[in-house]
Amino acid sequence: MDDRSGRKYRGAAPMVLALGMLVSPYAAAQPAGSTDVGNFYAFGGFALFGPDSNGQLQGERGGAGVIAGGGVRSSRLLSFEVGVLGAGYRLDTPASVSAQIPAGTNFRSNISTGGLNLSVKFHFTQDRVDPYFGAGVGVYSTDFRTTSEVPGCQHHCADTGPRVTSRSSDPGYHALVGVDYYVTQKNVIGVEFRHLWLDANFDDIGLGKVKAGGSLLWLGYRRYF
Repeated sequence: MDDRSGRKYRGAAPMVLALGMLVSPYAAAQPAGSTDVGNFYAFGGFALFGPDSNGQLQGERGGAGVIAGGGVRSSRLLSFEVGVLGAGYRLDTPASVSAQIPAGTNFRSNISTGGLNLSVKFHFTQDRVDPYFGAGVGVYSTDFRTTSEVPGCQHHCADTGPRVTSRSSDPGYHALVGVDYYVTQKNVIGVEFRHLWLDANFDDIGLGKVKAGGSLLWLGYRRYF
């Protein structure tokens, strides 16, 4: 993925914040939404993922991700969350990796990241609309995987040849900004921009340190209990 594509995802952050500011005056005419202070909530949803670019990698494409978990609204202004995040994308196979599979053809490479994270969020609730921002830390496992096909294969050839794989476990941190809308007192929909900073080490396959994080634009649902 090139820098211009990455900027499109990063530019979503002010758009999300502006959305909350624009909707707030209209929401004031609606019945007030509950903040459910002290109650547990669960959340989940899907995201578009724009990976950070790396000088030693080419063809990094936009991918998809998922963010889910649970949290507690400790006060009107503050909440804490435990979440899981997973994301993946395809890229061109590096020459240093394809050289390790001399007997294979039609290489396919991808990077996937998954982990557990903690977040703290600060809220500015206005009736049904709930803009917020926050930050957090997590521990992630990042996998690099290249598959190939056996030369001469005619049918069902994917991943029939040699593979190159590597895994790196590393800490990461993130910042986020978003806005929730209370459809009812217990049912909430939201949009969020999040950036994950994460470095993975793939020295064992000749790639060195790789930026495995990126930007996520998430659309999700929260349910208070």
